[in-house]
Amino acid sequence: MVDHNQFRIKQLAYKWLQGTCTPEEEAELQEWYETSNGEPLPIPEGLATDEQQLKELLFSNIKQEIQASKIRRIPQRVKLGGIAAALALLFILPLYLVKRTSGDSQRVAVKMQQQVHPGIKAAVLTLADGTKIDLSAQQQSVLHQDEQVKVITTASGTVQYQFTASRKTATSRTNTIETPIGTEYTIILADGSKVWLNAGSVLTFPESFASNSREVKLSGEGYFEVSHDSKRPFYVRSNEQTIRVFGTHFNVRSYPNENNKTTLIAGSVQVSQFGKSKMLKPGQAAFTTGGNLIVAEANIEEAMAWKNGFFYFESTPIKDALAAIKRWYNVDIVYKGTNEKRELTGKIKRNSTAQQLVETLNFLDIKCRLENNKIEVEL
Repeated sequence: MVDHNQFRIKQLAYKWLQGTCTPEEEAELQEWYETSNGEPLPIPEGLATDEQQLKELLFSNIKQEIQASKIRRIPQRVKLGGIAAALALLFILPLYLVKRTSGDSQRVAVKMQQQVHPGIKAAVLTLADGTKIDLSAQQQSVLHQDEQVKVITTASGTVQYQFTASRKTATSRTNTIETPIGTEYTIILADGSKVWLNAGSVLTFPESFASNSREVKLSGEGYFEVSHDSKRPFYVRSNEQTIRVFGTHFNVRSYPNENNKTTLIAGSVQVSQFGKSKMLKPGQAAFTTGGNLIVAEANIEEAMAWKNGFFYFESTPIKDALAAIKRWYNVDIVYKGTNEKRELTGKIKRNSTAQQLVETLNFLDIKCRLENNKIEVEL
């Protein structure tokens, strides 16, 4: 008989909900249910799964299991095991979201001498004359206005450029918007294109675009919705890479000392680097590795997760995953151990408290603790 403990069963339940359980793991989960007497299984609050999502996943898995049993010959115990496990989880579902165990709180060793918060909506805007404007206050106002441009903020926390002069009389003036560590922000450029900036990003752009092209520079991560203009192609330059845009939605990740990655959601883009150019179709991503530019099928949910309020990791190297967490929570990461090949799979809410974050990481088998402004991780 397998020794079932809460932590192991939580791992199996999460894998089952994600559809990644092996037959042996499904059998182990079924065995737990048969001997558990309905023992509730807690889910950390930071895990990005609400009750409705869980129900949809459960019913979907049950339906697929039943349909599969009609066309495949599989052992009766395995066939019923998947359905039984799903129903068992469904019956105790209401308890998932409210019950916490003392075992978890002891495992997670959190010391909150200093409160750590998730990121906020804020940025610093630098005008052409060097004036810096703090964009952390979410209220509608006019930030700057002259004969060429009007810059306003909206109550929802967006800065918008409104070009007021003709292109023939306009002068080229460069502005910069920066989202420091622990912040994110949205900007609408003078042509109507919209850019969401992730933490630790810098976007350099003109107050007004030229009559024959539009060009911006990005360091960090941004999601773009580019206004179509067949006479003025849109270019994003980032970390020795150029992206030519043909009116489209796409995500660019280009942090210093990290590989570039461009994911196309809709429309068409051309990515150029290392003297090579690649055209992307919706659902594809271009990324750099070992001096090569590669095009592959994209994980759209992963690319869009940060914009939609989540961290999404799928077999992500642990240090890459924690680099994203560090940028958002503005914490130091300290590693103990030498197993740098560890990976993280999971979906975590970006508005989780620091304590919820650490509990969720432990739930996902990343043993860590929070002390002051530092997360210690055992590799």
